[in-house]
Amino acid sequence: MSNPRFTPLQAVGNRMKARGLSLDDVRVGKKVLLTWTDKWGDLMAEALGATPAPPMMFGSTYWVRTADNDQGWVTVAYAPVGAAGTTMLMEDLIACGAESFVGVGASGGLQSDHPVGDVLIPNAVQVIDEGTSGHYPNPGQTPPVGDQAMISEMTSLVQKHGGRSASGDWWTTDGFYREMTDDISRHAEAGILGVDMETSAMYRVAEHRGVSVCNILVASDELWADWNYGIDFSEFKTGVGAMLAAAIEWARG
Repeated sequence: MSNPRFTPLQAVGNRMKARGLSLDDVRVGKKVLLTWTDKWGDLMAEALGATPAPPMMFGSTYWVRTADNDQGWVTVAYAPVGAAGTTMLMEDLIACGAESFVGVGASGGLQSDHPVGDVLIPNAVQVIDEGTSGHYPNPGQTPPVGDQAMISEMTSLVQKHGGRSASGDWWTTDGFYREMTDDISRHAEAGILGVDMETSAMYRVAEHRGVSVCNILVASDELWADWNYGIDFSEFKTGVGAMLAAAIEWARG
């Protein structure tokens, strides 16, 4: 039987050592809000009173901030875009004590009844077009699936804060600029709700490591016809506000 040459905990320990720190200096909460937009991370960290903690990764671009609450520490983490970098950080955080994650980001919508501004919540990732998931065991050959209790909770919280939300089957890809029209049409006809670049790998890592994860991803663009990029739409801003409020309430709970 073959095993990984090194573990996430070993890697984090060596990065801490290179900074003159140790694993004792790591501050990671059981709950983690993980985002790919630094501005959203700033807002969530400020709302939670999270302060800078030693970064998990080799450089300092991707930061970690942690706060205390009644249930223990909670962490906000700014992650690299894409499955490989995101799961590297996720693995590091799990090795240091993280138990549940909410991914807070954006997505492309494939269904016309869920336009820009709707908060899309991936359930089962039926289309995996990224290379990281395949490195993790999947003996049952099942699709990666989010934590069902968290999906229900986050759906309710988004709606509580005035957002429109939907949960459904998903598509994750490595090729941001290779979302091809024939693929979009085929996946939309199959009922795929949306597309992003991280969810399938995050859900697979969570299954492998025995932690919980649910991503909440506001629709930033519509793909079912002509591309409609809506990051300047009022609906997008409303959706972002509801998504962030839901994430913050979950972290405080």
